[in-house]
Order: sequence, then structure tokens, then C-alpha cells
Amino acid sequence: MKKIVVMAGAMLPFAALAQSSVTVYGMLDTSIVSYNYSAAGTRPRSQLTVLASDASRLGFRGTEDLGGGLRAYFRLEHGMQSDTGEQTDPLAFWSREAYVGLGGNQLGSVQLGRQYTPNLWMSIRTDPFTRFGVGGQPTLTQGVRGYPLQYSNAVQYISPTVANTTFRMLVSAGEGAPTGKSVSAGIDHASGPLYLGLVYDQLKVVAAAVGLSGAPVESSTLAIGASYDFGVFKVQGHLQSNRTEQLDDVRVYLLGLVIPVGVGELKASYSYRTGEGETGARLMAVGYQYFLSKRTSLLANIAKLDNQANASFRMGPARTEQLSQRLPGAGQDTTGIQFGIRHWF
Repeated sequence: MKKIVVMAGAMLPFAALAQSSVTVYGMLDTSIVSYNYSAAGTRPRSQLTVLASDASRLGFRGTEDLGGGLRAYFRLEHGMQSDTGEQTDPLAFWSREAYVGLGGNQLGSVQLGRQYTPNLWMSIRTDPFTRFGVGGQPTLTQGVRGYPLQYSNAVQYISPTVANTTFRMLVSAGEGAPTGKSVSAGIDHASGPLYLGLVYDQLKVVAAAVGLSGAPVESSTLAIGASYDFGVFKVQGHLQSNRTEQLDDVRVYLLGLVIPVGVGELKASYSYRTGEGETGARLMAVGYQYFLSKRTSLLANIAKLDNQANASFRMGPARTEQLSQRLPGAGQDTTGIQFGIRHWF
């Protein structure tokens, strides 16, 4: 009897955990990627083959029903490299999201902490490659001249969904930084096969990060996206325009197509970035995702990145590996071939 009592006491913490609504989840995305670079200027043709991780993560989320339609919830998400086991961000363990929130059915939700911007969520729904791999749209849109990926020290309000429409407002506190506070707002409308999104970002960026000197400069980004599922195929589109003080405006256009084929999806996209003088780039991609199950899929993608003039944009997902090799150089085009596996848990 004593043994039974001791065992029961030891199991109490696990019983409490089992009765809670905390969920452990994650995703592992690992690919073999071969990059081929064209000759440009004094740079010869070259090739780089790597094993790359793309947005692999481990997360914890939970919620507590407080009654009367009110709930408390949280999310902690750690970014990692499944090819090396390293943290994605060596300076932040919870590098993806880390926030706590309070939500109600009638008034909406308020979230405090490190959070992704509304523009990220919209871009996932309007990119055939959902931001992954050699064909993902962050190649040309993400960065200081585009939209910030996430805000730390942020407060976000998410409205209740009314007439299939949701509003988001995200403000990041400046906390004494020279760049001050940042603001991002977005509206999403999802009705049956139709999705529409509109996002506006307003922030300051360090002048040196955009090739200038002096005090931080104002940067604003307006983006719209749309998707319509006809059943036999889905059409997607994305338009982003950035205006930064003392610099030319930058625009990015994306058109995409998703076609169900067998137990998978055939994907294609074309995106074009222009506006920085004569420096621009275009990305063309085709791929197939084969679903082994609801949680596991195989990926095969090929993409061509055309860097015009002095542009040196890097194709995903192995941007760090390319950066360490100083690839691509100015004006070097990249052809990427990718084979990988993605597993959600």
C-alpha cells in the first residue's frame, strides 16, 4: 500500500499536466539543396550543395477558460536548425514567438510579447510555397526595405471576426532605442474560396542598414494579397510597396498557382522586385509537394533567381551558408534544386 501511495504522489504533477490544455508541437523541415551560380564580372561559375533546415521549430501553447467567454493563453516557440541542431538565433532561445494573451468572444484578444507581424500571416496565404524553400517569396520581400518579420516588446490587438473579416494592430515599444516604436496593422477577409489581405507597416530603420548615414530613417510598407480556390486550381497574388526616406521606392509583385495533382500539389510562382535604380531581381519557381500523410510530405522544387545589375539577393532556404561563402555576388544569378521532407508533430 505504501508503494502505491508513493507512486500515486509521484504521478500527481503528470496528472495535472495531462489535465491542462498545454500542447507541445513543432515542425522539422530538412532538404538537400544544390545552388548553381552564373558567372558575373570577375566571379566564375560556381556551385554549392548543402543540407538545409527551413523554419524548423519546437513550440508550446496553452489556454485556460476563465468563464464568460474569456480565456488566457500563451505561446512559446523555439527556432532551430534541424541539419545541425543549433538555435536559429544564437541570441534568443524563444526566437520565433513568446507572448501571453487574454481573449474574449465579444471584444477580441490582446497579446503581449514577441510576435510575428500581420504581413507575415498574409504572405503565407498568398505564396504558393507558403514562404518555404527555394521558391519562397521572402527572397525578394523580406528585410529592412520590405517588412519586419517580427516585433519584440510588442502589444497586439486582434478583433473578433465579423462578416468573415478580422483586424490586427501591432505596436512595438521603442524602449529608448533610436529607431523608436514600430507599428503594423492588417485586415484579413476569408470567405469560402476567397481570401483578401491588406497590411501597412510603419517603422524607422538604422541608416547604415539601408546604405545611408546619419539618424534612423522612416520606412513604410503597404502590401495587399489575394487568393481564390477554384477547386481544380488556386490562384494567388501579392503586391508590396516600400517607401524609405532618401531612397527610391521598391515594389515586389508575385503571381502564384497551386494545382492538386494526385495526393499532392503542383506549385508555381513568379515574383519581380524593382525600384532601386537599376537594381532589381526576378524569381521563377516550380515545385511538387507529395503528402505521405496529413503531417508528413516530400518536397521537390526548382527555382531560378535572376539578379539584375548589382543585385545579390540570396535564394532560400540556406541563406546563412551562402552568406559565409559570399554567394551570390553582385549580378550573379542562382539556380536552386531542392529535395526534402517536412514533418509536423
